[in-house]
Amino acid sequence: MNSEKIVKLTNRIALVSVGLLVYWVFVFISITVFEFKVFRENITQAFYLSILGIFALLGAAIILNIMFNLTRIAESKIVENKGEAAEKKQNKKGLMVLLLLFPVLFLLLYLGDLRSSQVKKEHLISSAKHLVAENQNVFEALSNYDFKKTYIEFAAEQLEVLSKIEESFPRVNIIVKDTIGSKSVFLLFNDYDKLSKEEEPKKCDYIYSTGTEEREYLTQVFNGQAEKLKFSASDGSYELYFPVKSGNNIIIVYLSQHRRYGKIGS
Repeated sequence: MNSEKIVKLTNRIALVSVGLLVYWVFVFISITVFEFKVFRENITQAFYLSILGIFALLGAAIILNIMFNLTRIAESKIVENKGEAAEKKQNKKGLMVLLLLFPVLFLLLYLGDLRSSQVKKEHLISSAKHLVAENQNVFEALSNYDFKKTYIEFAAEQLEVLSKIEESFPRVNIIVKDTIGSKSVFLLFNDYDKLSKEEEPKKCDYIYSTGTEEREYLTQVFNGQAEKLKFSASDGSYELYFPVKSGNNIIIVYLSQHRRYGKIGS
């Protein structure tokens, strides 16, 4: 392979490396700014490490290009370029294709994020249904809510067992409605709520802080105005509110799971 061909090859490698670097930065910014969760953890880590390979490829191509360009200059070899107009037209088409890849990449990331959320939603709903169906006696007991130490300890013990049944199972909590004075509040119980013998529980320690949208939803459920579940996804955090009715009592099974990564990929 003569020096001219090597120079052309290294030019192409350098251009491809720069292009890959630009797209890598675009994808990284899109994932970070818009909080897209698309890839599995191992693919995400490989994606971050790939920038080292791109820099190594670019550096090698630049060094070889400089070396063989100096050789060509020293040899004073003049190559006449033909068909410059056709080449420029072809370059413009190639540039347009490369620019169009940016919105295509963004769209794919967005759709991947939506798919990840949908997969997680289906998983949480399926988990909640199986959990309630297989542990009806437990949830019937939990639905007989009374703010007493015995109830809190029973709930903590049962929720700990339910959360550990399956390795990949989301954290299980329950939400109930109560009052503090004349103020309606929502209380959340989980497997951490273990009390010492001397400790007396206080309702204010169990208050579940909510946003306006969540509070409206919970109020409707506990007032019997709605029985539908509610799913939300934000920055890798997935939440499912799953109402459970036993007689005249209502509690909400609250499943939560946080992942730094999405689920699309292998």
